[in-house]
Amino acid sequence: MKIHSTTAILLILVVGLVACGSTGQQQSTEDAAVTDPDSGEVNPDGSILPDGAVGPDGQVGVDAGPAADAAIWPDAGPLVGLPYPVRDTYRIKGINPDFWPNKDEFVTQHTGVVAVNLVWFSWEPSPDSPPCGGSQQEYDGRCYNIPADADDAIRGYTDRGIVVTGVLYGVPAWARTGNTGCSPITGGFEIFCTPDDPSLFGRFAGMLASRYDGLSGNGRVADFVIHNEINTNAWFDIGCGQGVPCDANAWIGAYADNYAAAYDLIKGHQSEAKVLLSFEHHFDTEYDLPADDFAVLSVKTFLTEFDALIGNRMWQVAYHPYAPNLLSPVFSPLDLPKVTYGNIGVLLQWLRVAFPSKPWVWDVQLTESGISSGAPGSNETLQAAAVCDTFINVLGTPGITSYIYHRMQDHPSELQLQVGLARTDGSLKPAWAVWAGANHIDDNPPQLHCGFEHLPYTRLVRSVKDQWMDTYWTSTRLPPSDFVEEQAWYLLRAPEPGTQLLFECLLENSTIGEQTFLTSDVGCEGHQGMGPVGYIWTNPITDSVTLYRCRSGVAGFEAQFVSADPGCEGGTSDGPLGHALPAP
Repeated sequence: MKIHSTTAILLILVVGLVACGSTGQQQSTEDAAVTDPDSGEVNPDGSILPDGAVGPDGQVGVDAGPAADAAIWPDAGPLVGLPYPVRDTYRIKGINPDFWPNKDEFVTQHTGVVAVNLVWFSWEPSPDSPPCGGSQQEYDGRCYNIPADADDAIRGYTDRGIVVTGVLYGVPAWARTGNTGCSPITGGFEIFCTPDDPSLFGRFAGMLASRYDGLSGNGRVADFVIHNEINTNAWFDIGCGQGVPCDANAWIGAYADNYAAAYDLIKGHQSEAKVLLSFEHHFDTEYDLPADDFAVLSVKTFLTEFDALIGNRMWQVAYHPYAPNLLSPVFSPLDLPKVTYGNIGVLLQWLRVAFPSKPWVWDVQLTESGISSGAPGSNETLQAAAVCDTFINVLGTPGITSYIYHRMQDHPSELQLQVGLARTDGSLKPAWAVWAGANHIDDNPPQLHCGFEHLPYTRLVRSVKDQWMDTYWTSTRLPPSDFVEEQAWYLLRAPEPGTQLLFECLLENSTIGEQTFLTSDVGCEGHQGMGPVGYIWTNPITDSVTLYRCRSGVAGFEAQFVSADPGCEGGTSDGPLGHALPAP
């Protein structure tokens, strides 16, 4: 099966040119054809609490199941540097600021995180040894140039209390001379040829972690994304593609070497920093196409093999949940085998199933994605509505801790894509008002929209579709477009003592059409997991109601639904799920 349709190729050649953002970059001649590409509960020492355990500050461990109780916390050593910055869910919202001239504007709009690109070839265009100049950083016997724009962005946003995510990529020519088989998909993509020596990339990462540790007066990078969209040959090229089949094992092994080198030096300077792998949205195994001209590996395969190579390092995922067609504002819970804004919960649940003893893996950051406004079938009004829907689905998915929108401003090279919240001339689109005004918790009164108004809860909705008999969809994320909301309840987005996590599951072969049911079984009783929906109380609390798992109809034609009626509204009860609060 070929996945690279005209739209997909356009994604690589157009979106790919800009998708990593443009913050914090100086362009060199090598970059002339490319615009700048782009939890669990934690103890004070950075270790993650097992299921049900209560830490010294009262935090409660994630609901991992029995395996997590025996988990080993590989990074639970002495604190090096600062603790990880605290950011509540109201500050989950982030942006790629695109050199937006007014940093204070993002403070006003309650921004929690920004992405800054840190491109190796800008820092080290050629090897240089001490003594270093005044505009250079000395580290491990090398002199690195300090791009003024990146340096100013990191310091400026840190000073304003906004967490900085650094995206590390861009291999200088001198560091990839041995990668003679690298075949960039277009001019300028040579910077995505993998380095000959992973330790050289690791040293670059270590320098950044040292300089931006929050203690040196230069600001802080707290999250480090290691290379970009590594499951695509276009962005991580080991010397294959464009007619030369890739070796999947060599591909994943080369990345694991780069990641390990960077991880170890980053953690040596900042033990609490998070070090992340960046993926685009080709999730399921039918996208294992290493021999394709535009070679790609599925997220499932990549992470499974990577984990076996990386030892006890606490890796985490940086995901890009773009719509299935990047030139369309449309996404759906039925987007598999891609994982998008519409079915982002699939990734979160799969991580729990695949890595049950590694709860740090269940903390996912969305470090890049946006909604098109300029292609046929889209417009600025549709973009604004879709941006609101992305917030609803992200906030309805426990485990997502950061959502960085790409991008603040359109770039001319995006052509029809135009995912920016502002136009190329700097004028603001309707999507800006949605993004900016969604989470004003500190206003008097608070101004909260697009799911933020329900925090600290997730809003569990039972929706119905009447074909020739009722079919139900129960989720904290948006249902398919032909379902209508019927009832709603509140669950907790984060765990508390006396709660357990519920999961949404898909009955994909149902005779009466697709429908979902809820269970506490992370494996969804053998069905497709659609994602965690929230934490339900195991005992009654004030004003709570008991939710029951129910069935109606006859064998082979059964509707699955939840209800607060112990009689299941005339159907059959499969017992209580727990206790929830009524929701508006």
